Amino acid sequence: MTDQPSKACKPIAFVDTETTGLDPFLHDAWEIAVIRRVDGRDEEHTFRILPDITNADPKALEINRYFERVQSASWHWDDRETAARRLYPLLDGAVLVGSNPAFDAEMLTHLFGRYYSHPRPWHYRTVDVATLAVGCLYGRAAEWTRKDCDADWYRKVGEAVGWPWKSYSASQHMEVPPPAGEAAHTAMGDARWARDVYDAVTVPDAFYAASDAQLAQMVGEALSRTSGGRK
Repeated sequence: MTDQPSKACKPIAFVDTETTGLDPFLHDAWEIAVIRRVDGRDEEHTFRILPDITNADPKALEINRYFERVQSASWHWDDRETAARRLYPLLDGAVLVGSNPAFDAEMLTHLFGRYYSHPRPWHYRTVDVATLAVGCLYGRAAEWTRKDCDADWYRKVGEAVGWPWKSYSASQHMEVPPPAGEAAHTAMGDARWARDVYDAVTVPDAFYAASDAQLAQMVGEALSRTSGGRK
C-alpha cells in the first residue's frame, strides 16, 4: 500500500474471523486474518485452525463456505497453539478495527485463554467501521443541513444506512464496495474491506494531501493517459 502518515503510536490491527457460529462458548474461529499497520505500512497474516464442528451452526458454515473452502487442494491447517502464539504478539497493544470487532475479540479471547493468562492483549477500545462510516455520513448531513437549511438530509442518511446500521450500505455510501465473489466472507477479504472503509473515513484523498511536486506528477500522468502516451 501507499505509505500513510501514522495517526497514533499504537499499531492498528484490522481483524476478521470466520467461525462455526456466533456463540464463543460453543463455536470456534477457524480462519483469522490480521492486517497489522505500523507507521503506515500494512502486513497481512492469515491463520487457519481446525475447529470442532460438533455444535456448528449450519447456516454459519453455509455463509462462509466452510466445506467448499477447506476441501480445496491448496488448503492447509495451522497448529492451534503455534497459530495462537504467532497471533498474540500481532495484537498485543494494537487497536482492533473491523466490522463488529467486539465479536472477533470475543472469539480470539477464547482461543488465547488456552495459552495465556491475559487473553485480551489489545487496546480496550475497538473500532467498528460501520459505526465510523455512519458517523461520517451523519457528519456530512450536518454540513449539508447548515448549507441548505434543510434537515431532511438526516432522514436521507437514515434511510441509506438502515437500522440497525447495515455495514454494507454504509460502506457503499463511503464509495467502498463490499467484498464480492471469492473474497466475500473470507477472513482476509473482510479484513481488507474493513481497512478500506477505515481509510475512506480517516485518510484524506491523495489529491488534497499531495505536495506541489506530487500534484505536478499526478497532472502529468493524467495528461499522458489522456493523450495515449503521445508527447
